[in-house]
Amino acid sequence: MAPYSSIRQALRTNVSNKVIENRMSSSSETPINGLAALSVMPTETTMTDKMTDISASSLANNTKDGPTTTADTRIEDEEPSIATETEADEPGHEADIGPAIYPPVLENMEILGYIKDKNGIGYSRDIGRSSSIHDEVFFIFGDTFCKDSAGEFVGTTSNTIAYVEDRAKLLESEYVEISDKGQVKAFVPLNEKEVRFEEENEGARIVFRIFGGTVDIRVVGVVWFQILVKYENGEEDYRGIGQARLSTYSDCRIIVERLPHLLFGPNEPKIGSFSTLFHNGNVYLWGDDLDGQIILARVDQYKTAHREHYEYWDGSDWVPRWHDAIPVLHDVQHGAIIHTNLFGEGKPFVFVGVNKQADSMVQIGAAAEIQGPFDLTAVCVATGIDHDEKYKYCIYPHPFASNVPKRELMVTWSEHWPGGVIAAKLKFKIDEVAAAKEAEERKHAAEEQETRYLASMTEEQEAKDEYGYESQESDDPRSRRDRSEGRLKRGYVLKVIRTPTGTIAEGSCLH
Repeated sequence: MAPYSSIRQALRTNVSNKVIENRMSSSSETPINGLAALSVMPTETTMTDKMTDISASSLANNTKDGPTTTADTRIEDEEPSIATETEADEPGHEADIGPAIYPPVLENMEILGYIKDKNGIGYSRDIGRSSSIHDEVFFIFGDTFCKDSAGEFVGTTSNTIAYVEDRAKLLESEYVEISDKGQVKAFVPLNEKEVRFEEENEGARIVFRIFGGTVDIRVVGVVWFQILVKYENGEEDYRGIGQARLSTYSDCRIIVERLPHLLFGPNEPKIGSFSTLFHNGNVYLWGDDLDGQIILARVDQYKTAHREHYEYWDGSDWVPRWHDAIPVLHDVQHGAIIHTNLFGEGKPFVFVGVNKQADSMVQIGAAAEIQGPFDLTAVCVATGIDHDEKYKYCIYPHPFASNVPKRELMVTWSEHWPGGVIAAKLKFKIDEVAAAKEAEERKHAAEEQETRYLASMTEEQEAKDEYGYESQESDDPRSRRDRSEGRLKRGYVLKVIRTPTGTIAEGSCLH
């Protein structure tokens, strides 16, 4: 069999000659583009992360304004994503594309700055986990110390959410609803019973903690949250796990519809309060068991409000009782599990977070299965900017602001009060063996596409030369050469028409 390069050259030469003859014989035909264009029509070379990617332009050149281009798409599991712009024309692009080596090895870390609000007010707040609701990106914060335009403290809101209007400016978000006095509206509000409780119990405050983010399930978003009573003396009374359904107005104000009852009680696991992930029609939920270790549950996407449909991983199968669940993550305080190709297709489930040792280390682990095992590696120390005295916590990954093909991952962590949420870009070392394999696969796919395209053009040209007409497409799955009933003789076309009652043929002469 002739080598690919010989076949490609023959096809190009054949089609090129036919094109030249065609142009010389008829000046009224539409010119065919030069074949140089055909050789630069490979399949997409930019790999798409299972969750999301940003512009392929390096974050290193966008420490203030972030990536320069974004475009919304939909991908597997109907999860939100931002497609990357190809860098095929940039010098060294192909050499820098490929999965990160595992266990992870950090190439460099760059502090990008604080997550700030567009109004310029420097809020002290923590958590800072990004989530999607109706394909729009938001940052979810914990206790937010609110200020007015003069910078005066006006009160604390236990959970807030800020809209990321321009994803290219990944450090900039906006509170859509703020009172005239400067109090930021709560993301998940109190119900009437909880409002009365605060009025009747001076020094007690109802607090909602949202560490697990949200899931975007087709037409609605869903959030799970811890409910606590916090007292002036610092004591806390954990009450259970609540749930709310989410939708948005056109201006990105959020409609929150809470379940009227607790999903899990105070003496049950905190399911969904650690991390959540929508994957293959199910919502997967991680949460602390009664011993403080992380267990895993799942539920059908349409039954998230029904406790009886939740299942739990027992080490070998999914079972109906949480009592039989085993820990899938040990000694971790905060973090998230994402679905990504950062470490290649063989380990698509990646944990990024922090342990319980108060050492500020960014911990990362990857697994082939959603239940793990996740062998964690400390890759770097989370550092502060204006308030670096204490340890850092609430470490989270942000796929929407990451360039996965180039192994760049944006993560955030929180400073203690009066600090804020800091963003950083982590760049990992490449897995050279896997990258070379993927590059070869991309090259082969591009060559196959080019061969098919050139062959199709050659066949079209041969049909035109042999029969003297522009071929008419039909729904016949056979190749044009096998449609003999459609080519009876030169200058005559038999048009095949398929109807619900059968097939008929209509003949016509070409003059």
